[in-house]
Amino acid sequence: MTIKKFGLIVLLQTVALNLFAQSSKPDTVKKVTIVHADEINAAAEMKKGRAVADSVLRVVSIGGKYNVGISVVSRSKINGKTPPDAIIHDVVTEVYHIIEGKGILVVGGTLDSSVRIPANSPIVLKIAGPGSTGKHIIGGKQYEVGPGDIVIIPPNTPHGFVNLKTNTIVYTLIRIDSEKVLEIKN
Repeated sequence: MTIKKFGLIVLLQTVALNLFAQSSKPDTVKKVTIVHADEINAAAEMKKGRAVADSVLRVVSIGGKYNVGISVVSRSKINGKTPPDAIIHDVVTEVYHIIEGKGILVVGGTLDSSVRIPANSPIVLKIAGPGSTGKHIIGGKQYEVGPGDIVIIPPNTPHGFVNLKTNTIVYTLIRIDSEKVLEIKN
């Protein structure tokens, strides 16, 4: 069993156990959120061609315990080159599901020339939560990812694409926000 599959199984088991715990409480009101494929595809098409475009479709509260954000991200080469991409999130776990394109993702290591994202920035409040960016990642492990692949990136883990193998890579992104820092967007 690959590490990716094992990580996905652990994540799904954790979510299932949490949902089971919530469903065993008779006074819990459950709200289901569905993001349809046509909305995901429209967001992906609208943002293609930009260096980085992160379209936040929803951020919902799960039982008041944590928030879950759903985004579509598109990254494109600019003048034939992969734009710099190095970030770390303090409290948000990210789950990528690659829809189209291929690229080399670096995970781990340290950020070079790390700069804190201002706490009042829309990036912190609406998109990714508190964290830092850098020029690039020193060290870390490189993974080639493509359509159908799922990547789980825990908090405090530097990550970024260093080489797009295709002109554009598009992925859905689920952000698990245990500190409830992201603004709700229904």
